[in-house]
Amino acid sequence: MVSYYHRMKKGEKNMKNLDNALVKLCEDLTKTKCLRWEHCKEHGAFYDFKKNRKYIKIIAYDTADKGGASVWGFINLGNPDFAVGDVLLAAGWNAPALNRPRGNILKGYPITDDRFMYGPGYISGYSAGGYRNGSYV
Repeated sequence: MVSYYHRMKKGEKNMKNLDNALVKLCEDLTKTKCLRWEHCKEHGAFYDFKKNRKYIKIIAYDTADKGGASVWGFINLGNPDFAVGDVLLAAGWNAPALNRPRGNILKGYPITDDRFMYGPGYISGYSAGGYRNGSYV
């Protein structure tokens, strides 16, 4: 039987890992955006996150004074249909698309190219001109 203290400590460690992964994700996205668009670096564009009860919202800001905000995506925190740390595409400013996760930041979510600065990868399929194999477009 696992004690409450052990579960609490494990939960704290997972939250610390999640916080570290969120900071890394925002840093990687900011770096990618500033390398791609020089004016973003000049105006202080950056990515940040805001924790809520069920999801963590990743927000892209176009200026250092938080102007031009847009949602990059969401990270699952409390929805039982997904694992903690699952990356979800944004359906709007306040809600994620709940069809399928695009990865998990606790398992590593590398920002491999410029396309990721706009949001998590889309799932491929017939409508994307590909095959239904679950890979990203």
